[in-house]
Amino acid sequence: MDRGESSRRRTWCAIALAGTAGASVLALSASAGATSRMTTAQGIAEAQKLVTQYSQPPKWKPPGAPFDASKAKGKSIWYVSLSLSIPFEQYMAQGIKQGAALVGAKGVGFDGKFSANDAARGIRLAIQSKASVIMLGGVEPSTVSPALSDAKKAGIPVIMVNTQDPGPMRKDYPPAVIGMATHSFSWPGRAEADFVTVDSKGKGKILFVSTNDLPKITGPEKDAFLSETKRVCPGCTVKVLNVPSSQWNQMTTKTASYIRANPDVEYIVPDFDGMVIFALPGVHSAHAQDKVKIVSFNATPSVMKALKNKDVVVAETGGPNLLQGWALADQGLRVAAGLKPIPDIGVQDRLFTRANIGSIDLGAQESTWYGKIDYVAAYKKLWGVK
Repeated sequence: MDRGESSRRRTWCAIALAGTAGASVLALSASAGATSRMTTAQGIAEAQKLVTQYSQPPKWKPPGAPFDASKAKGKSIWYVSLSLSIPFEQYMAQGIKQGAALVGAKGVGFDGKFSANDAARGIRLAIQSKASVIMLGGVEPSTVSPALSDAKKAGIPVIMVNTQDPGPMRKDYPPAVIGMATHSFSWPGRAEADFVTVDSKGKGKILFVSTNDLPKITGPEKDAFLSETKRVCPGCTVKVLNVPSSQWNQMTTKTASYIRANPDVEYIVPDFDGMVIFALPGVHSAHAQDKVKIVSFNATPSVMKALKNKDVVVAETGGPNLLQGWALADQGLRVAAGLKPIPDIGVQDRLFTRANIGSIDLGAQESTWYGKIDYVAAYKKLWGVK
């Protein structure tokens, strides 16, 4: 392993392994630049239509053609995670294990512990164990490139998980990577922008908190938020604060300081809920809980609870996490059975607001928040399991 791998810093996000220092603020006006396509009234009407649509339980069906998953019997799918201390990542590993077990295959979860060095060790352990497929969850491939080269030499296919938006695969993946499996990062940005437009009546003063050391996935979310705000909310003003993932645990003081320095801010929109758990106390510290609202992404149970309790959080976007784990199992089983990976695993997101959170049982398994989806039965049918 090269020295560059071992020096990679830890991150707080379940998406990448990289780090930069410092934070900067970039002021952007949604009405600057090109002329807006809509008036304020038109934008609010358009955004309201989308908010209504996004607030409904998504329609889901398992993607891809049916196949004989029994061909994967006895094979193993290794999930090398950025960190299995993250609840989202635990769901990914759990779904893979449950799905693989149904057809006599084995799912193995490996904890990368926020370390490129440990993630590379997990890849090499998978190689030594003669894994049939390696799935790399939330780890930037450039940080473990020598280990991925070893996987290529061993003839073990690698699938990247949650390192881009759905669509064509990134061109910078190494040769070992034959496919990817991901949810959307741009959809939450659009949905959040539409919600803020409606909630602010087209006049929101917004702080978007991004993480510039995770550009492959935070970039699409941020760009989608800014683009949609510009499209539907010409009267909104957006500022972007870049907070490196290594500084997420400083968000309490950063949030309070920002509010005190910018008392006109009305909405704070962090990239991920991992930031919200620190930002929310910062709003309270600044005694701004009656005027500042938080909107974010991942539908983490603790943040959803804050939404239900009307504690600063006014909207959340997220997807069914355990269902996504089963979707990863489907992708892994296809490859283990000798098929090509499918281009889109079909994970659908939902917008949660104070208007629909009352109908959500936060004590139930989180996939039920997205409607009545019997994904276990659906995948059994897809895989030919009796």
